[in-house]
Amino acid sequence: MTRASISSPKPALVAAAAVLSTICLALAPFVVREGDLRLMIEIFAVFTFAQSWNFLAGYVGLMSFGQQLFIGLGAYFVFLISGKAGINPFLLLPLSFVFCAAFAAVCAPFVFRLRDAYFAISIWVIAEVVRMFISQKDWLGSVSGLPLVATRGMDRTVVANTTFYFVAALALISVFGLYALSRSRMGLALAAVRDNEGSAAAVGINVWWTRFFGFVLGSGLAGIAGATYYMSVFHVEPGGAFDPNWMVIMLFIVIIGGVGTIEGPIIGTAIYFLFRAWFAGTGNLYLMLLGAAAVVTMLVAPKGIWGVLRSRLGFELFGTRRQSPINHRTSP
Repeated sequence: MTRASISSPKPALVAAAAVLSTICLALAPFVVREGDLRLMIEIFAVFTFAQSWNFLAGYVGLMSFGQQLFIGLGAYFVFLISGKAGINPFLLLPLSFVFCAAFAAVCAPFVFRLRDAYFAISIWVIAEVVRMFISQKDWLGSVSGLPLVATRGMDRTVVANTTFYFVAALALISVFGLYALSRSRMGLALAAVRDNEGSAAAVGINVWWTRFFGFVLGSGLAGIAGATYYMSVFHVEPGGAFDPNWMVIMLFIVIIGGVGTIEGPIIGTAIYFLFRAWFAGTGNLYLMLLGAAAVVTMLVAPKGIWGVLRSRLGFELFGTRRQSPINHRTSP
């Protein structure tokens, strides 16, 4: 089935789905048990991690292997500032997005000099440097990390519910916000730069600034999701926050589901948590099974599970992907 025959819902239907999803998530803390609510917090946080990487790779054209850098930075920002200044950590969550976006903006002029695999590895190297720096500083908790002391005097249910609402909002933004962005002029510019930088520049798109915007936005999203996730566990330490396994999980989810789609990471996240429930007790075999599943998917269905379903069903849930007039990406 050709792409031209694949139908997409009207934006009004997507807007209705966004409203319905928001209402359901708003009511969730009143009908879901606390243990299940904490699991939902983790699921939504991991989904947002994956969607931030999917945005960079599938919509901006930047392949990063160090997205855990911003997960850790966002968490440490909230834990450190709330602990030292006694500020309500929930008030700091939006600022964690700003902090991580600013950090990415500072790094961009340097890492953008590198391309492809060199760029991907450079972000991972920065993540390791930051991890080692934090591990050696007592005022940052060293290898033991930092506790979330600012919530100790708060009601436990209020903390859990507020954390859930924050991470649920991030998940909604990761779906419906990305849908809106991809349909905007900036979304078209990002797609053009991703597909062919030379042709994008020829029609007046500022390639560097467009890519810069995508990099900063994706990094900030990972940062605020990381801060929210670690608030749910009340402790952060460098070995966990900057763990490369976060990158393994993101790669698995996006590759399994489908790169450059909104629906793909949703499917991939569901499959990941099913795999974890079934095989988490197998130790290293669990990671090997994740890797094997990703490799098989790349060989059998290069566009991911959603790519197969879309071609079979002839339908897109969000319809953000556009057929590019450019067939080959040019070299810089």
